[in-house]
Amino acid sequence: MFGRRRIGKTFLIRNLYKEHIVLEWSGMYKGTLKDQLRNFHAALPSRRKKQPVPGDWMEAFAQLTAHLEDGGPKPAKRSGSRAVNRKRVVFIDEFPWLDSRRSRFLAAFSNWWNGYAAKHSDLVVVICGSAASYMIRKVINDRGGLHNRVTQRIRLAPFSLGETEQLLQRNKVRYTRYDILQLYMAMGGVPHYLQLVVGGESVTQAIDRLCFDRLGYLRGELNNAFASLFEHPDNHEAVVRALLRSRPGGGTF
Repeated sequence: MFGRRRIGKTFLIRNLYKEHIVLEWSGMYKGTLKDQLRNFHAALPSRRKKQPVPGDWMEAFAQLTAHLEDGGPKPAKRSGSRAVNRKRVVFIDEFPWLDSRRSRFLAAFSNWWNGYAAKHSDLVVVICGSAASYMIRKVINDRGGLHNRVTQRIRLAPFSLGETEQLLQRNKVRYTRYDILQLYMAMGGVPHYLQLVVGGESVTQAIDRLCFDRLGYLRGELNNAFASLFEHPDNHEAVVRALLRSRPGGGTF
């Protein structure tokens, strides 16, 4: 699954598979290899933390295999006269951040997938990433160990105008459709941002509070969004700044 920052990828997976996730961990932005391995080790259950922090990703995935083997295969639940398989889910969030330079993460992951995970029909491996270009280039269109291994790919898109209206109504925010259009042009259809709008304030007040107040939630969000999407975000910010300095743009950033 891939989609822009704050679009709801983690929320969706956690709610869909909340009874089935046997291990979840997330990549750390600009984390060193040692940081990432420690973070993985911290996500393991307490009985597995007796093992030392893995020295590389091959060792880390060996620990993951041992964790999955601890419980053995999950028994099938009966639904009427038919057996329903119980899925076990491994959820890896912010997948691109784990693949730092010289970490050999992707090679270790593809080796684990082909050597272990693909052989277990009860195992679902979900990977998420905000950097769509990485997910498409390195996973979906991979020509190495992950070639044609993706069972399902999901691009989680922003809400449409209609879905935005439904969310606001559910949150008891009463706006006209013209107001919703103005809000949408400022924030897009990003559910996390739309959840920050509260009833009783106008669109202008909401945008001012979130974007221009000194402690506004969205005041520094642009830097975070660029950092999550691009390996070298400074280059992309420089392009946006140049556009804003042009005559048609005419603003500050």
